[in-house]
Amino acid sequence: MDMQSSSSSDLSSTRNRIPDYLLDTPICQAKKKMKLAKDQTGTMPIQLPTHWNPKDKCSLLELSKGNLRVSYQGTGGNDTDAAAVRANHPMPYQCGLFYFEVTIISKGQKGYIGIGFCTSSVDLKKLPGWENYSWGYHGDDGHSFCFSGSGKAYGPTFTTKDTIGCCINFMDMTVFYTKNGVNLGIAFRDIKSDYLYYPAIGLRTPGEIVEANFGQKKFKFDIENCIKEEKAKLWHYINSIDLPILTPDYSEMSNNNNKSSNGLNELVLQYLVHHGYSETAQTFYNNAFAKNDKAIKKEENKMEECDVVGAGGLSGIAKDNEVFDMESLKNRQRIKEYVMKGDIDSAIDLTNRLYPTVLSNNDILLFNLRCRKFIEMIRKNEELDMDTEIDTIDDDAMDVDEDKNKNMSQRIIETMKYGQELNSLYGQDERDEIKNTLTKTFSLFAYEHPNNSALSYLLDPSRREIVANQLNVAILESQGEPASPAIETLYRQSAVAVKELVKNNVGSAAFINVKKDCLM
Repeated sequence: MDMQSSSSSDLSSTRNRIPDYLLDTPICQAKKKMKLAKDQTGTMPIQLPTHWNPKDKCSLLELSKGNLRVSYQGTGGNDTDAAAVRANHPMPYQCGLFYFEVTIISKGQKGYIGIGFCTSSVDLKKLPGWENYSWGYHGDDGHSFCFSGSGKAYGPTFTTKDTIGCCINFMDMTVFYTKNGVNLGIAFRDIKSDYLYYPAIGLRTPGEIVEANFGQKKFKFDIENCIKEEKAKLWHYINSIDLPILTPDYSEMSNNNNKSSNGLNELVLQYLVHHGYSETAQTFYNNAFAKNDKAIKKEENKMEECDVVGAGGLSGIAKDNEVFDMESLKNRQRIKEYVMKGDIDSAIDLTNRLYPTVLSNNDILLFNLRCRKFIEMIRKNEELDMDTEIDTIDDDAMDVDEDKNKNMSQRIIETMKYGQELNSLYGQDERDEIKNTLTKTFSLFAYEHPNNSALSYLLDPSRREIVANQLNVAILESQGEPASPAIETLYRQSAVAVKELVKNNVGSAAFINVKKDCLM
């Protein structure tokens, strides 16, 4: 690669870099998906202004330094000699705030320099602010211009070596400017939110040269702190919204048909019960709902007496209050623990004893459990094989424990037999889900060391949680309970709502990251 092509590659990389202040906005998330989106549709979903557009400028301007530097080439005799250029893309509302800076390399003869933004239809033979749907801050007099050739006093004048920043706030549709890193205050208000706006600059006299920074390098102004302040304002507003006062009605709480309520405590309790956190659920209930210390002690005593869960009757809290069924909760917890330990047979056996219709009515779930058992058998074989290899290394080869080798061979035979059983049960099943899962599961057996194969992820103990959750949900549904706790549904709905707001150019949505703000 020659020096010129290397320089061009570095410039392209710099242009495509997301400015630091946008790393926690939907822009960053969208950029990560851009390559896939481009491969599928041929277009990019969201683009940032990164340089001045050589195809969208007045002929009196010359661009250089990667289309970031602008030089005036006209005579500059009067106002008709003004010349402007727009950026290559509009400022996305999904930024929440968009900020760029322009450094005055030379003010030229008179410093008639305008910095601002406009729509795509604005005449480029005028300085920013002189036309409809155009806004600008001018260096020769420090005035702000909006839809008019007559400006209003706004800030100080600017000249050679000064750096002027322009920020549009898409949450409240205001605009402020900065000079050499200092905020000059609001310049424009009530910017209409139904247009796309492009960064723009205009020059008018010979010798005027400016250079833009769209985030390729550090700004003089601390825009990151500004983002934090705007986000804090938004969350203050959100938190100021009145929510239902949490005053549980214990007469209702004791009614098994009224398990759902509007209180946040009930949402949390339902989440704990759903996922089988029995001890935490009991403690949370005692703290959130018990009327007094005596009531708490009474429930704790009952829990101790009813710690062993049988097939009949309700334990402790469920018996008296029926707020949640502690018996079912503990049973589900035991079943989940079996799965999480890799003891699939015990999980299936206990499920069939306590909830006989669950697996008979969920053939896909039973299939997934059986495949998990086969994977666990391979996993144990792999662990035993590794132990044998270690013994072979540590001792003389002639002294290798023959019992371990026999045990290994026996386990391989058992695994093969179980694989044959799986194949006889599901080998002719035409459902894609069955065929694909079966193919991956059986493929593990073909590798000498499955842990080093392309399918090693199937052996990861974390994969047990997938089928454990599937089984837990099936049990709950068999009891007429929802497949997911309400708080998870609310979370998903919130995430979708924010995405829709972002898609519809609602600037304030850029300051909400549901996962990071609510879960982390």
